[in-house]
Amino acid sequence: MAIATPLSETTTLRVGDPVTRLREKFGDKILAVSEFRGETTLQVAREILPDAARALRDELAFDQCVDVTALDWHLQAKNAPNPHELLFNDSPLSDIEPPARFQVLYHFLSHAANARVRLTVLLQEDDAVAPTLTDVYRGVNFFEREVYDLMGVRFEGHPFLQRILLPQTQVGHPLRKDFALGYEPVEFTHNIEQIEARKVKNVPPARPRQAIFEVDGGTTEVPIGGGLTATIHERFDDSANETMLINMGPHHPSTHGVLRVGLQTAGEKIIGAMPDIGYLHTGIEKNMEYKTYTKAITLTDRMDYLAPLSNNLGFCLAVEKLMQVDVPERAQILRVLLGEVTRIASHLVAIGTNAMDIGAVSMFTYAFREREYAMDIFEMVSGARMMTSYFRVGGCALDVPMGFSDQVREFVRMMYGRIKEYRALLDKNPIWEERTIGVGAYTRADALQLGLTGPMLRATGVNWDLRLAQSYSGYETYDFEAPYNTRSDTGDIYELYRLKLLEMEQSLRIIEQALERLRKTGGPVMTTNRKVAPPPKQELQQSMESLIHHFKLWTEGFKPPVGFVYQAIESPRGELGYLISSDGTNKPHRVHVRTPSFANLQILSHIAPGYSISDLVGLIAMTDIVLGDVDR
Repeated sequence: MAIATPLSETTTLRVGDPVTRLREKFGDKILAVSEFRGETTLQVAREILPDAARALRDELAFDQCVDVTALDWHLQAKNAPNPHELLFNDSPLSDIEPPARFQVLYHFLSHAANARVRLTVLLQEDDAVAPTLTDVYRGVNFFEREVYDLMGVRFEGHPFLQRILLPQTQVGHPLRKDFALGYEPVEFTHNIEQIEARKVKNVPPARPRQAIFEVDGGTTEVPIGGGLTATIHERFDDSANETMLINMGPHHPSTHGVLRVGLQTAGEKIIGAMPDIGYLHTGIEKNMEYKTYTKAITLTDRMDYLAPLSNNLGFCLAVEKLMQVDVPERAQILRVLLGEVTRIASHLVAIGTNAMDIGAVSMFTYAFREREYAMDIFEMVSGARMMTSYFRVGGCALDVPMGFSDQVREFVRMMYGRIKEYRALLDKNPIWEERTIGVGAYTRADALQLGLTGPMLRATGVNWDLRLAQSYSGYETYDFEAPYNTRSDTGDIYELYRLKLLEMEQSLRIIEQALERLRKTGGPVMTTNRKVAPPPKQELQQSMESLIHHFKLWTEGFKPPVGFVYQAIESPRGELGYLISSDGTNKPHRVHVRTPSFANLQILSHIAPGYSISDLVGLIAMTDIVLGDVDR
């Protein structure tokens, strides 16, 4: 077995305030400190991990753990994407003595200090166990379950360490390097008789005996037909001593995708709600390990399929950070412009579906009417309405066609008027107000603990938008605001609706500025850096070397340096982050996507108890989840 060394050797030391404080507190338990591409990583001893996280939270104001993931440094030649190419320090991997197989990465964010830091622990294959951080940051619950499910790393003390994306009958952990990228065999039949003949008939499925729910942060086994526990009974003051376990979804029009919610109800009142995901799991992260960096872009479109250009942008920015590639100004303008059109299109779906779920069906048709104009713009520049793959590493696939600016200006003029119509329809509608104001209320402390980002965080009064706080693509040069709740530290369905309308207006401001810049800015839309960009066509006609370079770039791809980076952007749903690990070959060693829908979904178990089943559809819509973004 060959195992690649974790990447601390590729970095240089940088001591910052979190590093200094943690070293003072934990001494030699801080095993190493490294910096790569401006990102600080501290390798800590496993036993101090919860205390180090608690120190970051309580003493250094790192109020969110935004992600937990892992890298597997095992290499089995037969299954690896590049079995014969990997070298480390010019030595074959088989000659290297590995310090560990798994590297677990924890990403912490401080809103007050506008800073990030990463903790990492190394785990041996025969002792792949780390202490849970759910007692410090409740929002790592889903993240740790995902690492357990896909990597097989166990988290000691986790309240509900079960698979989260794959069925409990799954054998093995697919993101391990010794788990091959396989394909499920599909048996084709010729007629309905052959299909029906194989089905077992008249055999009802076994009736479940109990269901497992998380109630108030704890795991509860509820026997079917049994009574409420004393604490739940007192809390809801229900005279009935019996509950019902029902499923909502996965194929339900109000779950906004294939989401199953296991509900424990007392009459119409919800006393427990457990999201069950994984029905859409497409294995995108695993597939990316078998594609070159450029070819992997097409997979990003298919996660958050309501904001595919946001997915493209986050991935390209991460690779550009890894490769240290500059992007031309015209391409930066186009990225900002189209990214904001994407934000508007996504918010239109969020508002329209939320209103429809509560009963305002006409709002849904109006919102989708306007969204079609945004789809026309995407089709104009890329040829596709949804899966555009338009942004590329180093810039954009091609320049925009003639008439583009005029079509976008028409879209902007239309949207200003339509947003006023939406407000006239809903703002003072008594039914809408009754079904949304105060419904699904959660506090700022809840949002920070659960790792919520985007509008769901800003709805609790946190002024945080990555376009301004940790700017990218030149956003810092635009004049706009990030709307947030200035009235209270509590979010609800109505506040999220209000913020999305305000955000669309700010996006229109950005688009207008971008259009003016685009008019004044010529030049290429792709970098001239030959590491990632092909030679221009006219050069191919004169230079054999350029032709060979073009051929090798498109067939083999480029090779970033060894190292890993994390790049986050502000997608319509919140922080969309890409962790890309390079082993020096033309295919990623690991691509992990921190999707906002996955983290934001955790709020459902927290806010649903106490509401009725009829309220649940509004609560699901409030989270604005996209199941492709959740399951990946």
